[in-house]
Amino acid sequence: MKAEDFMTKNPITMKPDTGVVDVIKVIRKTRHDGFPVVDNDKVVGILTYDDIMLQPLREEEHDYKKQVSDALDKKVGDIMRRRVIAIPPDMEMDAVARLMFRTGHSKFPVVDDNGHLLGLITNTDVIRAHIERVTPVKVETTRNTLEELHKVRVQLVEEEVSLNDLIPTQAVIYMDEVQAREYEIKRGLAEPLLFVRNGIRLILVDGHHRAFAAKNAGMTKMKAYILV
Repeated sequence: MKAEDFMTKNPITMKPDTGVVDVIKVIRKTRHDGFPVVDNDKVVGILTYDDIMLQPLREEEHDYKKQVSDALDKKVGDIMRRRVIAIPPDMEMDAVARLMFRTGHSKFPVVDDNGHLLGLITNTDVIRAHIERVTPVKVETTRNTLEELHKVRVQLVEEEVSLNDLIPTQAVIYMDEVQAREYEIKRGLAEPLLFVRNGIRLILVDGHHRAFAAKNAGMTKMKAYILV
């Protein structure tokens, strides 16, 4: 459970000479609220929505409209935070979560030893990591049950599976649950599926709503735990 496993690769970045107006356009289009600032592939700062909105007003200047206009004319390099908390790709997700809690930041650039940007970790990624951690408990319980009931040895493998090859074991799914799962998938919260493989049959044991939602979202494959 490392940062590199959950980070967003090739995140949207800004340059120091990008205009504030252009940043606002990107925020409106993407709904993202923060961006690493990169110069020559190295992280030199970070810019958030708050950095734009909370620029101090000059008390001696009573022309409010002029101050707003001046703020919009600024460049990213003028208002970005230059002291950046960046993390290495092999940092464990538990440590990332603790660091977010202690600092109050919701995102960290992931960099190599030379400061080159590798990705971006957000609080959503921390949630993903902990959601996906729940599944192994369910996997181990199912594995133990199969071995005890059928007196067989069960091997656990992890791989991507085709959503077109599934045999369901659940007769009914509910559309409100599917819609909730679609929302999670769009936000990157795709918990792995759980299967039993018996010969060539791939039987879906847990994750029917997730699988259905993934197909609706246009996905053809998903990560899965498979009990063989």
